[in-house]
Amino acid sequence: MQTTWRLLFAAILTSFTLSTTFAQRTTSVRGQVLDAVTNDALPYVSVQLVGTTKGTRTDIEGNFYLEVQEKNLSAIEVVCVGYTTQTLPIREGEANRLTVRMEEASVGLKEITVRVEKYRNRDNPAVELIKKVIENKDKNRKEGLDFYQFEKYEKVGFALNNITEKTKNSLLFRRFKFIFENADTNKVNDKISLLLFLRESVSDVYYRKSPQARKEYFHGERNVVFKDIFDLQGISYFINAMYMDVNFYNNAVDLLTMQFVSPLSPISPTLYRFYIQDTVLIDNTPCVHMYFAPRNKTDLAFMGHLWVALDSTYSIRKIEAGIPKDINLNWVNELQINQEYSWVGNSPEERGLMLSKDEIFMDFGLFRGDSTRSLLGNKTTSYRGYTLNQPLPDSLFNTPLAEIRDDDALTRDSLFWRKNRHLALTKTEKGLEQTLDSLYKNKSFRRLLGGIKFLFEGYTPIGGFDVGPVNTFYSFNQVEGFRMRLGGRTNYKFSERLMLEGYAAYGFKDQRWKGFGSIRYSFSEAKVRLFPLNQIRLWYQNDVEIPGQSLQFVNEDNFFLSFKRGVNNRMIYKETIGLDYLNEYRTGFSYGFSVKNIRQNGAGALLFDYQDRGETRYKKDLTTTELGLNLRFAPNEKFYDGATYRTPVLTKYPIFEFYYSAGINGLMRGEYSYHNLRLQARKGFFLSPIGWGIGIVEVGKVFGTVPYPLLSVHRANQTYSYQLNSYNLMNFLEFVSDQYVAVNYFHNFGGIFLGRIPLLKKLKWREVFTVKALWGKIDDRNRPTEDNGLLSFPKYDDGTTMTYTLERKPYVEGSIGVANIFRLIRVDLVRRFTYTENPFVSKLGVRVRVKMEF
Repeated sequence: MQTTWRLLFAAILTSFTLSTTFAQRTTSVRGQVLDAVTNDALPYVSVQLVGTTKGTRTDIEGNFYLEVQEKNLSAIEVVCVGYTTQTLPIREGEANRLTVRMEEASVGLKEITVRVEKYRNRDNPAVELIKKVIENKDKNRKEGLDFYQFEKYEKVGFALNNITEKTKNSLLFRRFKFIFENADTNKVNDKISLLLFLRESVSDVYYRKSPQARKEYFHGERNVVFKDIFDLQGISYFINAMYMDVNFYNNAVDLLTMQFVSPLSPISPTLYRFYIQDTVLIDNTPCVHMYFAPRNKTDLAFMGHLWVALDSTYSIRKIEAGIPKDINLNWVNELQINQEYSWVGNSPEERGLMLSKDEIFMDFGLFRGDSTRSLLGNKTTSYRGYTLNQPLPDSLFNTPLAEIRDDDALTRDSLFWRKNRHLALTKTEKGLEQTLDSLYKNKSFRRLLGGIKFLFEGYTPIGGFDVGPVNTFYSFNQVEGFRMRLGGRTNYKFSERLMLEGYAAYGFKDQRWKGFGSIRYSFSEAKVRLFPLNQIRLWYQNDVEIPGQSLQFVNEDNFFLSFKRGVNNRMIYKETIGLDYLNEYRTGFSYGFSVKNIRQNGAGALLFDYQDRGETRYKKDLTTTELGLNLRFAPNEKFYDGATYRTPVLTKYPIFEFYYSAGINGLMRGEYSYHNLRLQARKGFFLSPIGWGIGIVEVGKVFGTVPYPLLSVHRANQTYSYQLNSYNLMNFLEFVSDQYVAVNYFHNFGGIFLGRIPLLKKLKWREVFTVKALWGKIDDRNRPTEDNGLLSFPKYDDGTTMTYTLERKPYVEGSIGVANIFRLIRVDLVRRFTYTENPFVSKLGVRVRVKMEF
C-alpha cells in the first residue's frame, strides 16, 4: 500500500510532468472496498490497474487511490483472500470514483471458503514457508553481521488532518486563517492537512556483534515547533518511543511505547494466519507474496503482505504491514509500515541485506470517521554509506549510552542541513517555520496556547511569573480543614538560569499559615528546569505532612487526593531549611548533596509523647540536621520535562537509586546521630504477547537510636486513587521499620484474555494485576522504653495500637483490575492478605487511577 508521503511525492512529480510539452492525460481512481453483506470496510486489499504494474492496497478504512499517466487503461482488478475477484471498468484520462462490494467466493470456491474459516497450520504451505523464514532469520538479519555502519537520515512530521471550511471559520481558528495557506491535500482520502511539527536528524550508526553493542551518534537534529513552549528533548524522546526503528526480524516490534508480535516471531504461527498469494520477481529473484493477519484482531499484532525470496536464503525482500481495525490500541486509527531490502556490498564477506526503503505512517485521533479531525504522522528514513563486516574501533562503543549527541547537534545551521539532508524538504515543510513564527507572534494565539498549557500543566503566565499549579489552590484534610493555597514560580522570561518559587497556604481549622520559598540557580547552559540539571537550590518550607508521605512519591496537597477513607487526623508540622546541589549527566548518572535542618512536632491528634519514670511526658519539637548524598544511574532513560514532573517513557533499561543521609548531633541544634541507607532498583519488562510489567526492589536500613518519625514509616495510601508506589490498603502510620526489604511487581496483559471474549473485546479493556510484599523489623534499641526515652508509637483515640512492626510476617497485598476503560480509567480490586486483624483496616478495597496511554 502506498503511504501518504509517497502519494504526495507522486503528486509533486505529476505537477512537473504536466508542465512539459509532451504532457499526457492523468487517470485517477479513488474508491472504497466493502464487504457486500456486512458493509464492513476491507483493509489491505490488492487493487491493480489491468495491463500495468501499477497498483496499491486499501487502508484500514478500505480506501484506495491510484493516479497514473499511461495509455490503454480500461479496468481495475480487486483481489482479496476469501472473496471473488472483481474487475471493474474505468474511464481513461478522467477522475474515477468507485465503491467496490466484494462477495464471498462463489459456489465453486466454497471449499476454499470453508478452509479459510477452519484455518489450520498442519499441511499448510504458507506456514511451512514462514517457518523456513524463521529458521533462517538469524543469518538474514543485519544483526547477524560481525560489524556494520551506515549514515541515517530521518524525517518525522505531524499534521492536522481533515481541514474543512467549517474548521477554518470556527471560533478556534478564524483569527489565524493565514496558517492554512501552508495546508496541503492528502490524496489518500482527499482531506486537507496542515503540517504542525517537523523533526529531522542525521546520525551515524555503528554495530558490533561480539560483544554486542549498537551506538547511534547524532550529528544534527532540527525541530520545527514552538521552541519556547515545549521541551524539545522530551518531544524527541517521545517521538523515538513512538517511531522506534522497526525490525521485523525481531521477535517483538517496539512501536508506540508498546510491543507488537512480529510475523517472524517463533510463536507467530500460533498467533497469525498466513496465505500464499502469488509469485513475483524482485531484483530478478523469485519471491513468494504472502498475506498475514492475526487470528485474534484485538491482539497487538500486524496484518499485511510480505515477499519472501524463494532461494536458499528465505529472506524478506519487502513487507507492507498495518494494524487490524479492532486492535487493542488507543488513539491510533491507522498504522502503515513499508519496508524494502536490497543487497549491499560486493564480495561475499562484505555482503548483506539492508533496508533500502523505510516508511511509517500513522493516523492519530479520538474517533474514527470521515468527519473527524485527526493528527497525521509519518516517518521517512533514508540510509546511505553502508559498510559491512569491516572491524570498528572499540572507542565507538565505550559509552553506556545507546544514543550520543554532538554538543551542537541541536544548533546546526542551514548550510549543514543542505549538505547532509538526504531528502529535499517539500514546499509545505519549508514554509512551516515561517508559519509557526507568525503564529507565535500572534497575541490571540499565544493566549490560546497559554490556556491549553494551563489546562494540561496547571500554570498560567503573568509576565515573568507562572501562577499555579491550579490543583493545589484548594484542598482539605482533617487537621487543617479547608486549605487555601496560592503560589507559583518565575519563568524563562524572568531568567533562563535563575528560578524563584514559592507558595503561601492557610488552614481554616488549625488557623495556621504555611509556606514554601526557594531560589534555584543553574550552572549549565541548559535552562534551569531542563535535563541535564547542574544546579544549586536554597529553600525553606513550613508546612504540614502525613508521616511517611514524602512529596518525592505523591503530592498530598491536591484537591483530588483530599478524599480519604478512615481516620487521617495525625500529621506533622514540619519546618525545613535546606541547601541542595544536583548534577546530571547524559550517561544517565547523577549525584546530589544536601544539607537540611528539620524541626517537626505533632499536628492534630498526633502527640510527641514518651514515658519517663512511669509518667507520660510530651516533647515539643524534634530537631535534626542531616547531610545527604544521592546517587542515581538510569542508562538510556527517556522522559518529557513537564511543568512540574518528568513524565517517563517505559524502557527495558534498569534504574538504580542510592540514598544516604547522616544525622549530626549538635550541629544546628540537631538532637540525634544516625545513618539512613536506601537502595532501589527498578526495571521494565516487555513480554509480548502477554503485555508488559514493572518490577521494583527496595531495601533500607537505619543505623542508630532514633524516634519513630526518623525511621522508615512505610508509604500508605488512604485515598481512593490507586498509587503504584504506595500500599493501597495500609493505613497511615500503620507500620514502621528500621530495616526492610520491599518487592513490587505490576503487570498489564494488554487485553490478551478479555480480547477473546466476544461481548467484551470491542470495549478494548486490559487486564492488570499487582503484587506488593514488605518485610521489615525494628531493632530493640529503637523500641520505645522508659530507658531510652524514645517517642511512644501512636495510638488511636480509644487507646488501641495504631503503629506496628513487621517481625511476625511480611505485609502483602495484591490487586487485579481492568484498565483502559474509556481509554483512560483503571479500576483495581485490592486485597490485603496479612495483618488483617489490625484495627480499622479493610481486607478489600476498590481503587481508581486515571492515565492516558496507547
